[in-house]
Amino acid sequence: MKNLLVKFLMVENRSKLIEEIPWTKTHTITFAAFAVGLLLEGYIFSLAFIASYWYQVPLYLEKLLFSWPYLWLVIGISIGGYISDKVGRKKTFIYSMAMYAIGGILLTLSVNYALVLISLALLLAAAGSEMNNIMTMAHEIFPRKHRSKAMMMLMDFVALASVITAAVSFISISTTIFFGRLMAGTAVLLALIVLIFLRMKMPESVRWLEKVGKKDDAIKESQKILVNASVTNIDPIDPKIEDNNKSDKKLPLWFKEVIVTLIAFSNAVGYGFMAYTLAPLFFPSLFPYIVLIAGVAGFAAGFLGLTGDKYSRKMFLTISSVAVALLMLIIALTLNIWSKDLIIFWFLLIAFYAFVQIDYMTEDTLKGELWPTEHRGKLTALARAVSIGAYIPLIYLIPNPSSPNALSEFLMIAVIIWGIGAVAAIIWHIFGIETGKGVSISIASGEI
Repeated sequence: MKNLLVKFLMVENRSKLIEEIPWTKTHTITFAAFAVGLLLEGYIFSLAFIASYWYQVPLYLEKLLFSWPYLWLVIGISIGGYISDKVGRKKTFIYSMAMYAIGGILLTLSVNYALVLISLALLLAAAGSEMNNIMTMAHEIFPRKHRSKAMMMLMDFVALASVITAAVSFISISTTIFFGRLMAGTAVLLALIVLIFLRMKMPESVRWLEKVGKKDDAIKESQKILVNASVTNIDPIDPKIEDNNKSDKKLPLWFKEVIVTLIAFSNAVGYGFMAYTLAPLFFPSLFPYIVLIAGVAGFAAGFLGLTGDKYSRKMFLTISSVAVALLMLIIALTLNIWSKDLIIFWFLLIAFYAFVQIDYMTEDTLKGELWPTEHRGKLTALARAVSIGAYIPLIYLIPNPSSPNALSEFLMIAVIIWGIGAVAAIIWHIFGIETGKGVSISIASGEI
């Protein structure tokens, strides 16, 4: 430990040394804090579609309910991304957790639709900020040799949240509105207590502190990580090694932003096409089971993220994006077959959501790692806000497949949307840079 601290004091850019240490207790605590945060984000987003219908809503507000969760998620993402770069990653969590507390209490006490909508707005804005901040900070705090697998496995907790929500829905179907409110609000507040406990032990991003010139704070936060490091023979990184791994490609920010936004757009818009839109048309009585199985398939496939530091990020992204687009095409062309055969339907559903999850966790990992540290929060937020925000008008423009003569039009749009993501992934595979295989965040972000 003594030798490590001596070398630490000799390194001007301390985040480089911290990036090379083994996984420590501090990293485990941070991972747990992020995982609980993502579970809560996924739970709140799913809850929004249930809670909105606890009370009768005036007819003129019914259409607004479809876009309400996405609208406030985008607002939270946009504001949270800016705040994260301005005041720091850890302090941003304080703001979002305060919003969780207010929203959770208000949701429990809501006695009409107006209070439910206000509480959901607070919770969703907090969730949007939280997830964006996690996607930003995770790349900056985890060791290089574990960064990809940690980030990709964190994204699998979003899939786990959908599984939990689907399972809980079986219990809550027969409950009263009062009990549903009480259960939802209590779950948020209990998760918040766990988050507060874990995040008190988290360090601030040393990389961000260095970039904004807070050198003394960077030393202080670094020691929180190094105190749990058991290795004493880490050498400062040789610049020649970094030069050998550095990509010759210097991609413009606009190109990276357009590519990740298009891929994210396909996933955000296309996620529910099979389980939430098409399947209920033909198997309405199985809908709760369909949602549950889709979530389990995605969560199970997410364990491929454990190989994220070993294999190419570009390979993961291209294979998964193309596979989902092809599966969507197969689903469209074989509608008359799987809609009458449950075995084929279950096979297509599981395969579709397995590849959707691989695509999701890969593009979300890519989305947060491509940017300079001092702008990572804002630029990650830009891609997320645009891709999710673009879905809001499409909610009203995409034809309802249950309407007469609208099914074929819906299927064509579904194939096109997933095709956009596949084309963007192929373009990135050809012209983009490699950010997997244990590559340093300094290289992935283009900072060296």
